[in-house]
Amino acid sequence: MRIMIVSPWGKTAFELGGFCKEALGEIGHAVDLFLYNDERLSSRMPFFANIERGLTEKALLRKISRFRPKLILVIKGDRIPLKVIRGIKENFDVEIANYWIDDPYAIEVSQKISPFYDYFFTNDPECVQIHKHAGCPHVEFLSFGHFPGLHSKVELSQKEYETYGSDVCFAGTVSEERLKVLEALSDLDLRVWSPRHVVTFRKEYQIDKNILRPSSPLYDRFMNRSVWGEELVKVYNASKIVLNIHSPQSVPIMRDFEVTGCGSFLLTDDARSLAAMFEPGEEIICWRKLEELREMVAFYLSHPEERKEIARRGEIRANQDHTYTKRMGELVSFIEENKP
Repeated sequence: MRIMIVSPWGKTAFELGGFCKEALGEIGHAVDLFLYNDERLSSRMPFFANIERGLTEKALLRKISRFRPKLILVIKGDRIPLKVIRGIKENFDVEIANYWIDDPYAIEVSQKISPFYDYFFTNDPECVQIHKHAGCPHVEFLSFGHFPGLHSKVELSQKEYETYGSDVCFAGTVSEERLKVLEALSDLDLRVWSPRHVVTFRKEYQIDKNILRPSSPLYDRFMNRSVWGEELVKVYNASKIVLNIHSPQSVPIMRDFEVTGCGSFLLTDDARSLAAMFEPGEEIICWRKLEELREMVAFYLSHPEERKEIARRGEIRANQDHTYTKRMGELVSFIEENKP
């Protein structure tokens, strides 16, 4: 099948689009990728916004006309105007699917988008019915995965261990809820790979950012920058314990699969459907209360062999069941089974 992936601008969506492209290619599809970014100039020069949107839309339509896909897979798509989706349907004989990754947190946004697609894949099984009721004809649950070409065990030099290693690490956006958890570990050898600001999530992707105060016990634990791609993999490989905090989400997120894909030890709070992905206590370790979290950190730091064995089993499960090759196979199978 000829498949075009349309990925809006944004680090997470862009990375995911690349993973899906490679995975679809591995299972035999001809794939092209279009980065939909209508804010290159208008983000700095707002008066150029309408012109840039028009140019971006025309570039996408030209790409579709040349590539002639049978399926267009939109990654998330919250930044792609719905009139663009309508325009594609009016001009081309092509089905359009959406791989949505922010339910249930952004359900107010996604349920407005889903009816415009032929197929809608949500990362939350409990949101499937919401999208069906919203009017999307074909909805399915599709979780995250990991990309073995990137998320894997790597050999690190002593210098890299010194640069990226710690007893405990957290990499990602720090919300107010996550800050409370991290503060409970502030006296440990902890590294927080994030800029020194704390985010409050509002509805429909509205956020507030507050600078972390120098008086915070976590101030020196923050590395004051984010890590992505190969550098993030080095952080996971160099750390004894990788901490996951699902808030504001309540379902598995990318970190669950990428950490285990790297063969690293995942210590995470519980999330809906996570136990269907990994076996808690055997492949990952789940905590529920802060007091319990501290006890678990102390235990697994002092039991390295047990920690490594759990990480090994988590890696096996990630590679067996949770790659993007498997996810894209599930996506294509669902579409083929539901073709009109």
